[in-house]
Amino acid sequence: MNSAKKFLYPFALFIVILLVWQGLVTLLSVPSYLMPSPIGLAQYFVDYLCSGDLLFNTWTTIKEVVIGTYWGIILGIVLGYVISKVYVIERLLMPLILILQIAPKISLAPLFVLWFGLGIGSKVALVILVVSFPVMITENTALRGIDANYRDLLTVLGASKWQQFVKLEIPLVFASIMTGVKVSLTQAMTGAVIGEMIGAKSGLGYLLTYGNEMYDINVILCSVITLSLIGLLLYSLSEVIEKKVLNWM
Repeated sequence: MNSAKKFLYPFALFIVILLVWQGLVTLLSVPSYLMPSPIGLAQYFVDYLCSGDLLFNTWTTIKEVVIGTYWGIILGIVLGYVISKVYVIERLLMPLILILQIAPKISLAPLFVLWFGLGIGSKVALVILVVSFPVMITENTALRGIDANYRDLLTVLGASKWQQFVKLEIPLVFASIMTGVKVSLTQAMTGAVIGEMIGAKSGLGYLLTYGNEMYDINVILCSVITLSLIGLLLYSLSEVIEKKVLNWM
């Protein structure tokens, strides 16, 4: 019953929003080029989807997000572990990493486009940048938060560094890594879209720019809806993986 309510309440709120939206557009006679009705937008979305153009650009963005997220997670895990273990590397790398993260991504996107071109490479690089940081920070914090008594106990029992890594660090740190992954997934979408809006040949960010230049609100809204659905799907997938892998906790 509780599981049903979890989906029923948001769905009911969504229906209410659509009804209010349709009612306001109809009563106020809002021009469709300023704000289409939900029914008109739904029809346009279906037609746009069937034309293949929306699917093509959606697939481009999904590839950028998946590839960038995969390598971003790996880079974040490696950096988080190395920084937590080697003090000198932390002192050397952390200022540079913080500078890259503090800098607005929209200001870095032109550089990535210049370095890696208008293709998928520049967007993947930008996604890697935004994904790796949350994973790195959460892993680093979790490793430093492990109780020293646990390590002392394993040392007394004669456990090797590898055994401590497998039996202690991985189980206690993995939950934090998954938290970082869930946070980074939302940022991965943002990174890919920013890169596409600055310079791209395809992608949902490219469609947002195109819709803005053509003053076509239907294209803009279709792109936003698609991005939201992809983000929701990726977040839900990460939650399922987290529950499956961490069910022992």
